[in-house]
Amino acid sequence: MRLLAIASLLLCSLPIGSMADKSKVSRAAIQAIEANMDSHLTKLWPDDPMQVVGLTQGAYINGFGAVFMSEVNLAPGAGITPFHQTVTKDELTRMHDKKLTRLPKLKDAMQDMLLNSASSLDSVPANEQITLGITLFYWHGESTEGLPAQIVMHAPRRALVNVKTGMAERSTLTAAVTVDQF
Repeated sequence: MRLLAIASLLLCSLPIGSMADKSKVSRAAIQAIEANMDSHLTKLWPDDPMQVVGLTQGAYINGFGAVFMSEVNLAPGAGITPFHQTVTKDELTRMHDKKLTRLPKLKDAMQDMLLNSASSLDSVPANEQITLGITLFYWHGESTEGLPAQIVMHAPRRALVNVKTGMAERSTLTAAVTVDQF
């Protein structure tokens, strides 16, 4: 009886983490997608680029899929400096209008990034999600009318790969991708 109690205590002392499933996706694969997304975002408007605020961050969540988050300023302005101490209403209006016109192209680019990442992340199970969330940066006092604070797109990797490889039409992407705007 005493031997059974000692054996039970020893089994309980084993690290729980060693029994858990190991991550299916390597950190290197996630980092490659992070770099590709940052590059894609900075090249959308080469003559007048948007600002990527920080770097894209990605993670693989076992049983859910891969998640990537970024923050962008669609229309960077002069900002506040010692030589430009206030942002005028006219500047805020121009930035707002520019963001409104750029929003559709950003959403299209997000779909392209989902497609490209799904084919690169072949170690993510087909039924798990590939998710991309982009937070939009706004200056204090800037109008956000008609603009979301964040856009989140996700779809099962299988659906994305099928479109990317031509096994499904691009038109099926609309039904496969869930888009949430907050």
